[in-house]
Amino acid sequence: MQFYAPGKLMISGEYAVLHGAKALAIPTTGYGQNLTVKEFNDDGFYWESYDPEGKWFEGRFSPDLIDIITTTNLSQAVVIQQLLQFIKSLKPKLFNKPLHFKTGLTFKRQWGFGSSSSLIVLLSKWSDVPAFDLLDISFGGSGYDVAVALENKAVLYQLAEEYFPNVPLYRNRYPVWQCIDFQPHFADDIFLIYRNVKQNSRKEIKKYRQKPAGNEQIKAISRISEALAVCHSLDEFETLISEHEEIISRVLQRLPVQDEFFKDYPGKIKSLGAWGGDFILATRQDATDYFKTKGLHTIINLKDLLY
Repeated sequence: MQFYAPGKLMISGEYAVLHGAKALAIPTTGYGQNLTVKEFNDDGFYWESYDPEGKWFEGRFSPDLIDIITTTNLSQAVVIQQLLQFIKSLKPKLFNKPLHFKTGLTFKRQWGFGSSSSLIVLLSKWSDVPAFDLLDISFGGSGYDVAVALENKAVLYQLAEEYFPNVPLYRNRYPVWQCIDFQPHFADDIFLIYRNVKQNSRKEIKKYRQKPAGNEQIKAISRISEALAVCHSLDEFETLISEHEEIISRVLQRLPVQDEFFKDYPGKIKSLGAWGGDFILATRQDATDYFKTKGLHTIINLKDLLY
């Protein structure tokens, strides 16, 4: 059996999405993860994971999933073990025979395009166990990335406090989302630049939780996300992402990435994900040449992710 789930990219809503702000997020077309599940020719369960640079993880588990027999990464093996144990508790017949699990990323793991969230959705597709249940017992987070991988479409996502019929409670809120057609005509003037800096998202979120966004800031971020989803011009887009940067800057009490590192850039720059790492978003065609002079050569045009 083979399954596929896309990666994700949050355009707006970082940090604040945890406390009810609407986030705008898109699937990363062409960048995702595959899962193959087949019978294993030995006892127990075997897992191996690949990315474009080759095998990065493998683990062998006992037939009852109680023991990790061998692994190249213990912390990763523990997460896989917990996921498989949880699935087995709900769907024991899936584990009546030895199985070989093989995952393959089509993007580099350090890019932060959603190796964890796409894995959750892949296991959900294979087992028919709800994805948010799997997320809850493993990686946690807001869940926006799982929604994107489930839909393979752009979404406006929110952890709502008010009750929604037929929406299971997730971490004391209701995950709700609206699929949208996000294809701005100026997408060829928007670029993603990988900074070669990997932030620990969990660590950054822990810092944020100590002093989270207030109600007015959350409302403002939601308004910006909604406006970005229907934005008609690059100028409007730049105004909105600049306002977003200012709000999160005040919440985190740190300089926006453009003010801190790229003051002379003629377009506008927005942080993506955990501030200080992974990708940034930059507008205007100057991006390619400018960022290459800074030693940053992984540059992706937004239109290549959307179309």
